[in-house]
Amino acid sequence: MEEDEENPSQVYIVADVVEEILVRLPLKSILRFKTVSRQWRSTLESRRFADRRMLVPKKQKILAVGGNQTQSRFQGDAEIETVYLECDEATRPSLTCNGVVCIPEPNWVSVLNPSTGEFLRFCSGPFHYENDMSTEVWWSEFNINSAMGFGKDEVNGKYKVVSMSFEHNSYQILDVDIGQWRKLVPPPYKVVTSTKSACVKGSIYWLEVFRKFKILALDLHTEEFRDVQVLPPLLHSAAARIVNLDDRLAIADICMMKPGWNLEIWIMDAQEETWSMTYCITLAHRVISMHERVIEEWKTMFTPLAVSKEGCLFFYDTKKRLFKYDPETDFLCCLSSDICIISPFVENLVRLHPGCVPKTRPPGWCRNGRSYLNHVPASQIFKRIKLQIPNILLTSTLVSLICFGYSYRYRT
Repeated sequence: MEEDEENPSQVYIVADVVEEILVRLPLKSILRFKTVSRQWRSTLESRRFADRRMLVPKKQKILAVGGNQTQSRFQGDAEIETVYLECDEATRPSLTCNGVVCIPEPNWVSVLNPSTGEFLRFCSGPFHYENDMSTEVWWSEFNINSAMGFGKDEVNGKYKVVSMSFEHNSYQILDVDIGQWRKLVPPPYKVVTSTKSACVKGSIYWLEVFRKFKILALDLHTEEFRDVQVLPPLLHSAAARIVNLDDRLAIADICMMKPGWNLEIWIMDAQEETWSMTYCITLAHRVISMHERVIEEWKTMFTPLAVSKEGCLFFYDTKKRLFKYDPETDFLCCLSSDICIISPFVENLVRLHPGCVPKTRPPGWCRNGRSYLNHVPASQIFKRIKLQIPNILLTSTLVSLICFGYSYRYRT
């Protein structure tokens, strides 16, 4: 009581109120506040806080490969922002899930979280190597001999990497938390190894269009394969892409059979029972010329990226062009003609691996297990991230307003 009288201006805020304040702050401020105390650090690095943070409404963002030339061309528009990732591995093809990036390489599998700057590297296994460039075809996304997958187990929140080498009958799964490869039961059929997979609601999906049109799925919790029974109408080309579009499985492909030259995007419902053609975008005379370089344009592949709150669709192609399409007005425009898109970007504060592991790369090459971990500061992972709240002054103002609001509510 005497202590309270000596410090009449001291304010005590319960832990729940502190967390309510912190969850609304900008990403940069949250990362700074980890150094305030052990209690705050524990709160900010907890899975509960990370899950709450992801539910806070934010402007749609996309992740792109960094570079001064690229960054000077496009920063975003009224509906979307661009986050640029700057690291050596960023230029390689990658898989993403909830803002976490997985980059398969011939001898390594790198997993990084651009939001926290955490970077992990694992040995890729004995049968994971780069294909001969002479065998690569125009629709290839990966130049490795394994079909790769990356996603999040929705039950326990763990991130997992899947590698399937049909040539060597080797099927493995890596738990990022543990850092060890384990064997998987072989899938019921082969899928193409040179195209990307997609993770939706705890399952990874691979598209097979060459031997027979099929969709293979793997439940990341039970680690069991299944065949998706209901399929969209037959696709038209090897350029078909399977993606996660707003937490729903989607397939995009070019249709040249109908009048014009159309990009069709089919979306599956949550129960895997029906497909609907949500978008049909005419590209002829708008994106693709019908008279010049027809063969070259035919090899152009388009990938859906995100849907803004206003309902506009963003997609990109293999020529580093970013497009915006308004389905209500049928208006299509090119936002950038020189940008290397990685994926949609989601702020994710989940720690990839909370345990203590070596921070230096051991000599030689190991078959299984964690080989390299480096907690890289966020400024080294991405040097340019455009935020709507530029400085700590507005952050302090926001904290004061929230505190005042809670204080007023409790008094009344």
